Amino acid sequence: MMKYGADPIEHKFILHCTEIEHRGQWVDVFLSLQLAADEKLPEGLLSPSVLVICSQDGNIVQTVLHDEGCDSEFQFTYTEKEKVERFIQDQIVGLLINKR
Repeated sequence: MMKYGADPIEHKFILHCTEIEHRGQWVDVFLSLQLAADEKLPEGLLSPSVLVICSQDGNIVQTVLHDEGCDSEFQFTYTEKEKVERFIQDQIVGLLINKR
């Protein structure tokens, strides 16, 4: 996680789905983010979480790193974003398809 324009720093974290909300043609998937024991948040990031916007069939449209539940000036590194996308594909897409 890093501020826009900053040098990338990889963080280890665990994701958990906290809510799935159907909104017209979109599905909002809210994830909590728990850092590994030896990790520290980047300075200025207080309470990170993730919003993943998907189509009804589970295709990811956008991934947003939130801070305290709102859009933030932070973003995921390429590797961290891949981890979030894998989590969605492995844990969430089946739930979305079965609810259609």
